[in-house]
Amino acid sequence: MDSSVLASANTMGQLQTKLNGISNNLANSDTTGYKRRETTFSDMLFQQVNNHSEPRDQSGRLTPDGLRVGTGASIAQTALRLEQGALQETGRELDFAITEKDNFFQVESMTDGEAETQYTRDGSFYLSENPEEADGWALVNNQGDYLLDEDGGRMEVPAGASDFSLQEDGTLQATLDDGEEVDVGEMGMVRVTKPQLLEGTQGNNFRLPDLDELDLEEADVLEFVPGEENQLTQGSLEQSNVDMGQAMTDMTRTQRSYSFNARAVSQGDQMMGLVNSIRG
Repeated sequence: MDSSVLASANTMGQLQTKLNGISNNLANSDTTGYKRRETTFSDMLFQQVNNHSEPRDQSGRLTPDGLRVGTGASIAQTALRLEQGALQETGRELDFAITEKDNFFQVESMTDGEAETQYTRDGSFYLSENPEEADGWALVNNQGDYLLDEDGGRMEVPAGASDFSLQEDGTLQATLDDGEEVDVGEMGMVRVTKPQLLEGTQGNNFRLPDLDELDLEEADVLEFVPGEENQLTQGSLEQSNVDMGQAMTDMTRTQRSYSFNARAVSQGDQMMGLVNSIRG
């Protein structure tokens, strides 16, 4: 098969992957705390064809002599972008926006029937029954994942608690039915020092890969954030950091590149057909 057809076909497959990523970003442009992913490309291997029989003067030349026949482009990296999203005021006592880009809430999520610690920027929480505490509640997100406290346990809320307020030291305080003010605890916050290791899961959560395979410890990737440094704004939510205008521009450019490569495949096929007819 003609090398130009192979190069264009290879590139089309990679461009389709980029289009899927852009579409996912656009679909989550209104998702609380969503972080966009950006795809970058690099050239694949090329063949160097030295079509000059005699040595030539190379002085002042910026590119190699001869012909370089490429084999297309491939995805070099799909990077997670953690730039801060805009804050939207909601007025809800259990809505919290993180204002430090590398910080995450810790939540307990069920994966294949087993509890797993995951990480999210979505700070919209609700009261729910706590199966571990008969007369208490727990804080969950809209996926039903339990918010964890600074000790890694479920954040327990006394029954009848209301009027939640976030204190300067990071403690969440509530008022009971009898007017008594109680400390609910500190929300478990971590700073991810190697965010590119995060793997997306269902909804808007992330998990860590198998660190043993990477010869890493959890301390190499995560840092506990003390309550007084948690950088939270109560009554607000962080919006997606997807720039709709930029995403639409990227999609148009990528679609155009896809169209050009599809045309190259078509032209290459026609040329091969013409060559075969001449040979015949």
